[in-house]
Amino acid sequence: MTARSVVPSRHAAAPFVHSRHHPRRPGPRQNARLRARAAPASRGTGDAFCGGMLSRSQLRPATPSAARPAPASQGGTRDPSGDPPGRSSATLPLWACFANVVPLVPPARRVCRFGDYDVLAPLARGGMGGVYLAVHAWTGEQVALKVLDPQYAGNAEIVERLQAEHALASRTDHPGIVEIRGAHWTDDRVPYLVMEYLSGETLGDIAERGPIELPSIIAICARAAAALAALHDAGVIHCDVKHDNLFVLDQHVHGWPRVKVIDFGVSRLVDEPPREDPTVAGTPWCIAPEQWRGQPCPATDVYALGCVLYDLTTGYPPFDGSLPELMAAHLERRPSRPSWLRPMPIALDRLILRSLAKRPADRPTMHEVAVTLGALADAHAPCLAAG
Repeated sequence: MTARSVVPSRHAAAPFVHSRHHPRRPGPRQNARLRARAAPASRGTGDAFCGGMLSRSQLRPATPSAARPAPASQGGTRDPSGDPPGRSSATLPLWACFANVVPLVPPARRVCRFGDYDVLAPLARGGMGGVYLAVHAWTGEQVALKVLDPQYAGNAEIVERLQAEHALASRTDHPGIVEIRGAHWTDDRVPYLVMEYLSGETLGDIAERGPIELPSIIAICARAAAALAALHDAGVIHCDVKHDNLFVLDQHVHGWPRVKVIDFGVSRLVDEPPREDPTVAGTPWCIAPEQWRGQPCPATDVYALGCVLYDLTTGYPPFDGSLPELMAAHLERRPSRPSWLRPMPIALDRLILRSLAKRPADRPTMHEVAVTLGALADAHAPCLAAG
């Protein structure tokens, strides 16, 4: 399980109406976790907190004849677990495809305080660190601390990636971006981040309970697109947009749920120079073609959000299969029209397909995505408020 930047409150869930128009099924995140429990794997080069990285030399595309199993609505069959035939661990974050799932356990060492913050409880656990609920010793304010495990504190690359989250997220003060308030060190040189504590749950957690009504999907993704557009304006590419990195708060504004984009562990600057040996960072089922080549750009986030919209609206990701099959599909194949799998406004159908264009220049900007989704959400506002 990858550690999340923030963890949902256990006392209340966002009031979303789940759809009755198509059957409940395990999502990519739930299927990946079930597969990870059943099949042990050897440890690989993993990212501590999110999507993970692999060298391009470690990836091999599938042969052109590799075909995606058809969804049940298109004549395919699904096994009792909800996976299509031939389904593999490809919907796991890249690090988890080669790593054991790390259980949620207390910190390895008994630390009660990080700076001015007293640790109350562990919240989430990743391969190289954990997230903890903490309270400020003097003000009583609750925060989330993202702490690197001590054994990785001497790894310059991992430490730099953790601290870069603070620098990248701080480039914009948009209300849809999680607030990372500081990057600090303990007295024994263990790095950690201080973040706002959010009450709610991830979009992945909501989707796991069953299909979501279309107005809620549109409103959530409209909020996410607006936040990502502000991030792009600040010169930052998120590089790992997915259900688990969209945090839905308990609060609503004008009938819309508030949404925060979280987890900047593999984010990068737009003008960052290319690397000699580019790595592939992200979650395989929603990685854009140029990202597979190690060359992400702002349109990469548009593609990933298009994958999220496709999965939420249809019940299936745009492509499925093993890791090499997914790579080949994202590079070469066109997805089926989402409106073939679920009735939806033609404007939404076209937006999803444009977002999944192979060439970045053929996709809409994130601002266009936010405006289009916002208009659709406004059209469904009475229905959303009633939910």
